[in-house]
Amino acid sequence: MKKLLRLLPVVFLLSLLAALALRDSVLRHSPDTQNPAAVFQPPSSVHWLGTDLLGRDLAARLAGGAEISLAVGLSGTLVALAIGLLVGSVAGWVGGRTDAVLMRLVDTLYGLPFVFIAILATVFFRSIPPDRNPLIALLGSEPRAQLVLLFIVLGAVQWLTPARIVRAEVLALRRSGFVEAAHALGAGPVRIVLRHLLPNLAGPVLAYAALMVPVMMLEESFLSFIGLGVRDPQASWGSLLSEGADLLNPVQFRWWLVIFPAAALSCTLLSLQSLAEGLRRAKPGRSTAEGA
Repeated sequence: MKKLLRLLPVVFLLSLLAALALRDSVLRHSPDTQNPAAVFQPPSSVHWLGTDLLGRDLAARLAGGAEISLAVGLSGTLVALAIGLLVGSVAGWVGGRTDAVLMRLVDTLYGLPFVFIAILATVFFRSIPPDRNPLIALLGSEPRAQLVLLFIVLGAVQWLTPARIVRAEVLALRRSGFVEAAHALGAGPVRIVLRHLLPNLAGPVLAYAALMVPVMMLEESFLSFIGLGVRDPQASWGSLLSEGADLLNPVQFRWWLVIFPAAALSCTLLSLQSLAEGLRRAKPGRSTAEGA
């Protein structure tokens, strides 16, 4: 029974990916198609999960929101890992004053609230006229530029913990026997890092990366919920949840606009968290690299 329960997160995530891959052939509506005659319809055989205030199909909107939420989670994690791996490796390998300066920088940034940084970045981006905004000029549209800005903002504020993890691992690996043997055999710093340090960092880094993806998705949902993330016509699960919450009232309880986005977000976050915990427990220990 425990084995079956452990497989549930994997089954759910695989089902989610399969549904996204087949959505064009399964769903009968476009996420952006408005139908004034079908405003606020509850779930039915025509609209499986109901419609929103513009008559758009909620099932199609959820499928589109899944792509954005997962893309933000994965891209933000990659940005954070890239910065954290670079800073942590330099601090741990070089040591001395460089290590002290970089770690003091990390400690200082830890004291800054995440929301404050996100608000500053978003307000600064939106204050630049579209015809002068380099990000819009590079990507071709404001919604796409706003999405890339989310990747950058989330990654730029979440690299601190990966940097500390990588630094601790590098400090431990520097004193290991196979690194000293590589030094004795004349291997240079670049060869040691590429041949010995990075393979031994893969386990803890990938385990923490799996934990970061749901965190990134949750933070993106929070930013979208307070109006700092994805904007219409694009939709993420957080923005859909925000739209549904804005329409809640005691007279007409349009429950499907809140329940379905919240259920999709909660089940995905729990599944990713469970999968990450499994990877963390199964992460390989430090292995001895072969040869120098």
